[in-house]
Amino acid sequence: MFFARLQSLVLAEGADNLFNILIALVCGFASLNIINLLTRPVRPVRGLTIGEIMAVTGAVVSLLLLGAEMLHIYHVFPIKLQP
Repeated sequence: MFFARLQSLVLAEGADNLFNILIALVCGFASLNIINLLTRPVRPVRGLTIGEIMAVTGAVVSLLLLGAEMLHIYHVFPIKLQP
């Protein structure tokens, strides 16, 4: 029943709603991966796996983009790109 309602909502609203759901799922799973990485005990012998490196890189990039967006919103960092 839930999935039928979700499908009707997605199809009624168009592709934008579908992309919002997909972005929320990707961000949710990335957040779970990062939380799992932070809560696990550190073993000095073993390095990071490729998934963990990607999760940390994604978190760092997203924080940099968030910082740039905040600087732009508060007119500290106004870069205007010409088309």
